[in-house]
Amino acid sequence: MKTCIKTILLMGTIAPLPGMASAQAVEPAEQDERVTSPPASAVTEDGGTLTEVVVTARKRSERLNEIPATIDVFSASDLAPVGNFTLNDLSSKLPNFFIASPRATRISVTMRGLGVPGVGLYIDGVYQPNDVAFSIPLFDVERVEVLKGPQGTLYGRNAYSGAISYVTRAPTNVFEGEVNAELGNGDTQRGSATVAGPIVEDLITARVSGSMQRRSGFRNFSDGSDADRDDFDAFSGRVTITPTNSLTADLKYTYVDKLGPSFLYHQVTDIDDKHGQLRVTPRFGAATGALAGSRQQSRVRSDAYSGRLTYAADAFELTSTSALTKIQFSDTFDIDTIPSDFFAARGVSALHDFSQEVRALSAGEGPFKWLVGGYYNRGKVGDCGECGNTLGGAVVGGGSLFQKAASVHYEAYAAFTDLEYRLTDHVVIGGGARYDEIEQELRPAGGVSADATFHGFQPKLTARYQFDPDTQVYGTISKGFTQGGFNAPLVGTGSALATFPNQELWSYETGFKTNFDDRRGNVSVALFYIDAESFNAAATVPTPLGPRVAIVNVGKVESYGLEVDTSYRVTPELMLEVSGGYNPVEPTVLSPNTAPGIGNVGEQFQRAPEWSYRAAATYTQPLSNTLSLEFNGALNAVGPTRFCGEAAVFGPCPVRDTYYLVDASSTLVWSRYRVSLFARNLFNTTYVSDYLAQSALAQFGGPAAGSVYGDPRYWGVRVNAQF
Repeated sequence: MKTCIKTILLMGTIAPLPGMASAQAVEPAEQDERVTSPPASAVTEDGGTLTEVVVTARKRSERLNEIPATIDVFSASDLAPVGNFTLNDLSSKLPNFFIASPRATRISVTMRGLGVPGVGLYIDGVYQPNDVAFSIPLFDVERVEVLKGPQGTLYGRNAYSGAISYVTRAPTNVFEGEVNAELGNGDTQRGSATVAGPIVEDLITARVSGSMQRRSGFRNFSDGSDADRDDFDAFSGRVTITPTNSLTADLKYTYVDKLGPSFLYHQVTDIDDKHGQLRVTPRFGAATGALAGSRQQSRVRSDAYSGRLTYAADAFELTSTSALTKIQFSDTFDIDTIPSDFFAARGVSALHDFSQEVRALSAGEGPFKWLVGGYYNRGKVGDCGECGNTLGGAVVGGGSLFQKAASVHYEAYAAFTDLEYRLTDHVVIGGGARYDEIEQELRPAGGVSADATFHGFQPKLTARYQFDPDTQVYGTISKGFTQGGFNAPLVGTGSALATFPNQELWSYETGFKTNFDDRRGNVSVALFYIDAESFNAAATVPTPLGPRVAIVNVGKVESYGLEVDTSYRVTPELMLEVSGGYNPVEPTVLSPNTAPGIGNVGEQFQRAPEWSYRAAATYTQPLSNTLSLEFNGALNAVGPTRFCGEAAVFGPCPVRDTYYLVDASSTLVWSRYRVSLFARNLFNTTYVSDYLAQSALAQFGGPAAGSVYGDPRYWGVRVNAQF
C-alpha cells in the first residue's frame, strides 16, 4: 500500500509535465490570456468574499494559492483577538502538528510525525538557533506562516520536517497604536501596547511594543505554593529608514524575560490516569547543598538584534540581513518526582549566535523568477550543571557537586538558490538547492577539544498546473536534513559514538488548492509521503565508560498521510472552517537492543497522533452600522497518541486516549474596539501533554510513571483597542 502511495505522489509531482506540450500548441490568441494574479487589494470581505492572503514563505510576496506547498497562515485579524500567545496557543489549529513543553528548556515539536529537532523557527526571517525560542511569547505579530515538509532550500539546516515563520508588524508612516488587556482565572493578567508612526515623515518610522504576563497558574505544590506560574516581560523596538525610494534599512531589538514552571510530572498509574499527584519537592532542603532553598522553575532571557538592508532595482531586489541573538536559560528541577531531595538538578546554559544572509531575487512579472543567496552563521552554546550523585543531582544528606559540561562552538556556511519558470499560460516548474557545511568544536572543561564537520545538500523540484488564478494542482519532491553533533561524555574515549550523524529524509507531496463560489470559500488538500532514511534518538549503548545514554542512529521511519483545510462564508454573517489530518508514522527499521523508548517497527510513532481535526464557526450579528456581536466556537479533536516515555526497556508504548477540547467566545465589536468573554477547554477536559515511563524515572529514584497535564479550563475577559 505504501509503495502505491509513493507511486501516486511521484505521478502527482510530474502530472503537469504532459500538459506542457499541449499547452505550447495553443493558438497565439490563447497565449495572450495568460493566467495572472490579481492584486491583494482586489479581494475584500465585502459581500461575504474571503480576504485574499499574501505571504512571504518563499522570500517574496505571493498569493497563498500560488505556492506549491502546504502552508497554514494566521493573519493579524486572526491573532488580534488572542493578544499575547506562544506556539502552544496555535497548535490545536494545525493538522499533524504536536508540541510538548514540560518546561521552557525541554520542548518537543513535531510536524507530520518528525522533528526534535527538525522544525525550524524564524522571526522576521532570522533563524532561532535553539528550541527554547519556541517558548518565547510573541506579540504585535502581523501573521504566522507554517510551512510543512522540508524547507531547507530557503530556510536552511534543521527545517527537516517544516518551518514556522513569525512576521511582526512593521513601522508605519501613519500614527497608530494598539492596546490589549486580559484578565483570566489562574490569577492571569496579560497586557500589551504598541505605538507606531513617523519620526521624520517618509524618511524615518518607528514602532515600539511592550508585553507582560503574570499568572499564578492552575496547580499547587504540596505546601500550597504555585507550581505552574508563568510570568514574562517583553519589549520590542523597531526603526525603518528610507533615504530613497529604492533603499530601506530596518533595525530591530527584542528583549524577553520569562519565568515559568519546570518538570512538573505528576505520579500516575498509567498514561490515562486523570488523578495523578504532584509530589515533587516544592523547595529543596539542606540535603541539596548549593540548591538548598531553591524552587523548581525555568528561566529564559533573550536579547535579539537584527538589521536588514533592502535595495530594490527595476530588475532585482537585494537584501542583507544581520542578526545577533543572546539567550540565557536555566532550570532547577526535581527529577525523581518524590517529596524527598533524592535527585534534584540545576542546569544553566547560554547561547551567543551571529548570522548573516545576503540574497538577490528577481523583480517584475516575467515568466522567470530566480533567487540566489549565501548564509554565514557562527556562535557557541555552553552548559553547566550543579549536581550531586554519579548521575547528577543531589546526594541524600550531602552537598551538591558542581559539574561543568562542555561548550560547543560552531561555524556554518551555506549557498542556496530557488528558481521558477512559467512554461505556458498554465504550467509552472521550479527547482532549488542548498548546500550547508557546519564545523563544530567541542571544548570540554578539562581534556582535549574535538572537531567535526557536517555537510548537507538539499535539492527540491516542483511543478504546478494553474487552471486559473484561484485553482492549481502541484507536486513537490524535496530533501531535508538536520545536522549531527557530539555525545560530549564520549569525546576522548576512542568511542565511534563520540559524534552522531545527520538525519536525512526525502519528501514527496502532491496537492490541490482552490477558491470557489466567487471566492466565498477555499479548499486546500495535500497528500504526502516521507521516507526518513536515518533517524537519531537517545539510547543506552555500550561505551568504553560502560553503558551510557547517547544520541545514535536508531533506524528508519516513514510518514504518509492526508491534510485538508477549508473555509466557507455561508452568508456575510456566518463563516465555517474545517481542517484535519490523517498521518500514520511508523519505524520501518530499528537497531536491535539500542532503541527502547522509541517505539516498535510497524507501530505508530510516539508523539504523533494518527489523526486530528478542528471544526470552527464564527457568526456575526450586526447591531448597528458600527456595532456588532460576534460568536466563535471551535471543536478540537486529537486521536490516540503513543508516548513511549523514554522507557529503559522494550515494549509496547502506552497510548493516550482520544480527547476533545471546546473553545468558545462572544465579542462585542465596534469601531476600533473589541471586548470578548472567552473560554478555552470549556468542558475542563483532563489530558496528558507529556509522559515518562516508570522504567525511565526509576533510574532517578522515581516510584511511578510521570505525566504532564494540559491546561484545564481557562476563561476570562479580553479587551482590544486600536487608535
